Amino acid sequence: MFCALPDNIGNKKYCTPWKQKILTYDSQNYSSLGKEKTLNEIENAISVWQNLCKLKFERVFDGSQVMNIAFLTDDEKQNAEINCTYKLNNKKSGTLAQGFCPGNSALSGDLHFDNERWSDQKTVSRDGKFNLFSVAVHEIGHCIGLFHNTEDKDSIMQPNY
Repeated sequence: MFCALPDNIGNKKYCTPWKQKILTYDSQNYSSLGKEKTLNEIENAISVWQNLCKLKFERVFDGSQVMNIAFLTDDEKQNAEINCTYKLNNKKSGTLAQGFCPGNSALSGDLHFDNERWSDQKTVSRDGKFNLFSVAVHEIGHCIGLFHNTEDKDSIMQPNY
């Protein structure tokens, strides 16, 4: 699986960091796993970064969130210009997910996923479903300002997940 964020963005290894130390989030909708499993996978992915950095994450329910999490159809993805792609067995490819870096854009901090390809299993399933937790950890890395790490083959921020 490949993330389409460019690997070489000058000599930078991260975007401009968030000014606030608490990032609020909420999900507009849920994956094919259902609400409970989707939120569990997303919250587990968030906890990875919360345990590693000085940011705190807080779910809000009033529409004031910085991170809008959404599972989108193909038509909605085109409108959102999402471009993280995947290849499965070098045959099938398409949009998988996108985490938008901090900044002043309306999409800054947003986290968008394909609406159809998710599993809570550790590996890619035979029907081409991807582990939501692993992809979410990687994409949240982009949301908090990290670019790809091509130097460490074990990094979650490798362009291939």
